[in-house]
Amino acid sequence: MAKVWGKQTLFPMSSRTPGFGHYQHLESFIHLSLDPIWCYELDSPMPTTLPLSEQVRFLYEHSLVRECNEATAKLYGLESISQMKGKLIKDLIPLGDFSPIYQFVNASYRLENLEYEEVLTDGRRRFFLLNVIGQVENGFLIRSWGQQKEITSIREAESRMGGLLKFSQLVSEISKTFVMSKAEFISDAIHFAIEELGKFALADRVFVAEISADKKSLSVTHEWLDEGIPSLYSAGTKLPISKMNPERLGVLASAEGMVHIADTSLEEGDWQKQLFQSAQVKSLLVMGLRDEGNLVGIIGITTYEKIGIWSDETKQMLGFVSGLVSQGLVRAKNEIKLKIKEKILQRFYSDVKEDLALAKLTQDAWVTTDFGNYPGVKIESRFLPYDEIGGDLILCERPSEDCIDIFFGDISGHGISSALVSGIVAVTFKKYSKPNLSPKEILASIHNELKTVIFKHHLSACMLRIFPNKKEVVFSFAGHPPAVTWNEESEDLGLIKDEMYPILLLDEWEGNDISHSFKKGDRLLLYSDGIYELEEPGVGYLGLDLFLSELKSFVSDAGSNKDLLKKLITNCLIDKERIVHDDIAILMIEF
Repeated sequence: MAKVWGKQTLFPMSSRTPGFGHYQHLESFIHLSLDPIWCYELDSPMPTTLPLSEQVRFLYEHSLVRECNEATAKLYGLESISQMKGKLIKDLIPLGDFSPIYQFVNASYRLENLEYEEVLTDGRRRFFLLNVIGQVENGFLIRSWGQQKEITSIREAESRMGGLLKFSQLVSEISKTFVMSKAEFISDAIHFAIEELGKFALADRVFVAEISADKKSLSVTHEWLDEGIPSLYSAGTKLPISKMNPERLGVLASAEGMVHIADTSLEEGDWQKQLFQSAQVKSLLVMGLRDEGNLVGIIGITTYEKIGIWSDETKQMLGFVSGLVSQGLVRAKNEIKLKIKEKILQRFYSDVKEDLALAKLTQDAWVTTDFGNYPGVKIESRFLPYDEIGGDLILCERPSEDCIDIFFGDISGHGISSALVSGIVAVTFKKYSKPNLSPKEILASIHNELKTVIFKHHLSACMLRIFPNKKEVVFSFAGHPPAVTWNEESEDLGLIKDEMYPILLLDEWEGNDISHSFKKGDRLLLYSDGIYELEEPGVGYLGLDLFLSELKSFVSDAGSNKDLLKKLITNCLIDKERIVHDDIAILMIEF
C-alpha cells in the first residue's frame, strides 16, 4: 500500500502501477548490476531540523531496506533480496563507525565517491566508494538511494605493493651497509641491521649472542631496545650451553633453522623458566648464526609483555639479517673466510633475479603497447628498460566515450624500487582518470595521494586527454620533456611544453592545462629523457637539442609511424656507439 506524507503519495520502486511503467528498464538495470544498489526508507520521516547527532542516530535506527539488488544481499552474506527487504538497517548491519552518516547529513544528504571501510561480521575488512542521495520533502528526509563500488582489491594491492617496496628498500639499505663496512666497523653494521629489523618487526628487543671460543657458553654481544625495555646484557652473559635444549640447538644449527617460543611461561624446565623470567622475555623468535655449518651464535626478536605474532615477512627479514650478521662476524674475526660467505649473497641475489623476471612480466601491464582502435587517431609506443625492469610508464584509460586519457611518466632512478613505485602510480592513475577531472587535476590528485608514502623518488610526467573526434588534446606537464609536433606538409618541428617541476618532488604541486588543436596528418611525439641522455665516447652526452636536430632529419624522410620509431631506436642503440644510462620510452600519435 502507498504511504501518504503531506500532500504527496509515495510508492516503492517496484510498484507496477501504470504511472511507473517507464521505470521498468531502469529497475532491471539496478537489479542486474554487479555493484550494490539500494534504497533505504525511513519508517517515519525525519525532520531535517533535528540536531546533527540526533539525525545520525535516527537514520541508523529508523532506516529500513525498501529496495536492493542481489549484489547488496551478497555483500552482507545473505542469499536473497527477500532476506533484506523490509528489515531495519540496525538489525542487518552492525555499525561501529558512524562517520559516513555524519558526512551524509553535513553534506545536505548527499555523498559523492566517499571512500570508507567496513569490517564485516566475519572480521574481513572491505573498502568501498559510496554514492548516496537523500530525498527531502517539506523539510523531512523520506528515503535515500545509494550505490557502493568495492575497491578492496585496489587497496589490498596498494598495501602489498607498499609492503614490498618497504621490504626491498630495507634489504637494499642493510645490504649496502654490510658491503661498504670495513672489518673493523662490522659491529656498527650489526647495530644498524638489528635496529632496522626491530622497527620492521614491531619488536621490543632484538639481540645477537655469540658462542664462546671453547663452545661452552653463549653471551649477548649486540642488542637494540625499544623505549622502556630492559637490557639483556646482565641476564644473557655466559649462559651455559650444556643446560640448553639440545633439540632446539640442533634446529638452530641447521640451514635456515628457526625456533619460535610463543609464550615462555609455558616452558618446561626450571632453568629455562628462570632464564626467561630474569631476562623479562614473553615471546621469542630465534635464528642461528652459522659458519660453515657450525653454530657460532644466535639472533633473536623478543617481546616484553605481549605474545609475539610474527609475519612471514618478519621471518624472511630475520633470515636475511641473520645471513648478513653471520658473514659480518666471521669477516671481523677472519677476513680470509669472507669469500666463502659470498655464496649466501649469491643465492640471495639469484632469488632477486628470479623476482625481477616475475616483476618484468607485471611491468608489461604498466607500459601500454596495444591501445586499440580509435577513429581519427593512431597510437603506438616502444619501451626499452635500462635494467631488467624500469620505472617508465605509459598508461591508457577511457574515462568517457569521447576522450582518451594517456599518462606518460618517468620515475626517478631505475630498477626494483622504481618499478615498485610505477605499480603504485599505475593503480592511482586508474583511480583518478575520470571525466570530471582535468589533466592537471589528475596529476595533482596523484601527487597528493602518494606524497605521504613515496619519499625517495619523484615523477616527471605528461598527462594527455585526447578528444579524437575534435582532434584536440589537453596537456599537463610535470617536469616532462617538451612534446614534439609536425605535419607531412612541413618539415618544421613544433614544441608543446610547460616549465612545471615533477610531482612528488616538493610538498605542493599545482600545474596547468594546455589545449592544442590538431588537423589530419599531424603527428605528436612524447619521449622520456633516456632517449637523449645517451653518452657517446669522446663526445659526451647527446642532449635534447642534438636529439631534436636528429629527429628533424628522420621526420623529413620518415614513412609510417613504425618506421620512424624503428629509426629512433636504431639510432640510439645500433648505428652509433652510444651508452644508455636510463630507461627509454616513446609514444607516437597520428591524427
